[in-house]
Amino acid sequence: MATAKGISVGELSRKTGVSTATINFYVNRNLLPHPVKTARTRALYPPQMVERIARIKDFQDRGLPLAVIARILDNPNPAAELGLSGTPTRTTRGPVSLADYLEQTGIDRDVLARLIEADILRPGRDESGLVFDRADLAAGRAAARLLNEGVEIETILRHDEFQPVSRAEAHFLAEHLAEAMQFEPSQRKATAARAAFATLRDYMRLRELETAYPGWDQPSR
Repeated sequence: MATAKGISVGELSRKTGVSTATINFYVNRNLLPHPVKTARTRALYPPQMVERIARIKDFQDRGLPLAVIARILDNPNPAAELGLSGTPTRTTRGPVSLADYLEQTGIDRDVLARLIEADILRPGRDESGLVFDRADLAAGRAAARLLNEGVEIETILRHDEFQPVSRAEAHFLAEHLAEAMQFEPSQRKATAARAAFATLRDYMRLRELETAYPGWDQPSR
């Protein structure tokens, strides 16, 4: 039941589609405030908790752990809370035109079109058409190196199959960033944590490669 002062846990559950047990769990995890008691067996939540729970559910649907959600929930710019607000945008990075991108990466238009179609490359757009930032350049150069080393374009396009893995790693990285930035938020700490995370993940992939394919880096006879 809703009143001028707030809504009951039952009404909050009906409005959000979240069980009362989950609401109590959110309270225990400090994602929601404790309700205000109005009688011995009655307590009310602020009406704005409907929107707050919707925000929590949205973050959970994206795969973010509750520890991260607790840190970014009250920030209108979650990326800033994770220390990513200082990451240059496409404009401040100096967007690269299509012609310059092709020249600087060495890939041709057909390969580029296929990488974009497979959602492996995600360039921006402005009034002149496609624009590319430094991350796009690095990815394009990596694709060009693979092609030059003899890897088939069809194999490279299969990176699209691993998008769920990339999303999972991104959420895991967000958890690392939230913990690293907990007491001393700074762009330096965010950058250092991201680099360390990448090194550790690369190390673990290498160990898996060595286990599955011993001598993978030795010339075949």
